Amino acid sequence: MYSKYKIIALDLQNATIENLNHWFITSDFITAETTKDYLRYRVKDEENTIHLIYIINDFLFGTTSKEDYPLIDIPEYLTNDIVEYCKPIQLSEIESYRSVIIDWIFNTDTTRSKTAFEIKPFQKYTVDFYEMNFPDFISCVTCIEVEELGFNLREFFQPLNQKFKAIHNEFKKYYPRTQYLHEVKLTKIYILEKYILGYSFRLENEPYEHFFYNIHLESLLHQIIPFQFDDKPKLTVDSILEKINRVGIENLTKEEQEFLNKQK
Repeated sequence: MYSKYKIIALDLQNATIENLNHWFITSDFITAETTKDYLRYRVKDEENTIHLIYIINDFLFGTTSKEDYPLIDIPEYLTNDIVEYCKPIQLSEIESYRSVIIDWIFNTDTTRSKTAFEIKPFQKYTVDFYEMNFPDFISCVTCIEVEELGFNLREFFQPLNQKFKAIHNEFKKYYPRTQYLHEVKLTKIYILEKYILGYSFRLENEPYEHFFYNIHLESLLHQIIPFQFDDKPKLTVDSILEKINRVGIENLTKEEQEFLNKQK
């Protein structure tokens, strides 16, 4: 399955159907018609509350709303599929990257595009792509088994912050009488493009793993310069012909009709 691993961000605040369609025609970032139609629907919606949309491989995996910015909403069902379908790469398979991965684990606020790209071919999945619910997204995720490194919760997060506290509170809820910081072990890391997407933790002698998104993921994704649609698109014959083919000549604006007539 061919995958485009680059994450893009779209700022829909000032988008119009015209400049959105012009962007579709003049770029190849989005190729799936279903994704294009969804974005058109959002732009047309007068009550649209989405500020930014994050896309990888034609799949919309995260959004920020006008009210909750800069929080990024990533659906929980994606987490479930990541854990179910990604077969962890063993460190023994990528031994030469061990020290790099250890450094990355303790610096999850950094990006490593070269490392992520070189490790990606080792990733395998528990089912074929056509059996996955969201193959366009899952095929872009890399999972690495790191439990043998022996890192616990205390070692993993320094300094502490509010998002770490949420992880601590979840383990406290499930296991009320536990030395969480010492007995909860890091088991897996998940990579998306050049970012650590998230990680799994497990309490010693317990089978269930708890997945959490990287506490730095939002700040990293907000560093991506989003495509903005403030400017009026430049008219071209190709873009007008594409619009005619899509919605009919009767839906051209007066400006588009005049531009087309001048080309005759």
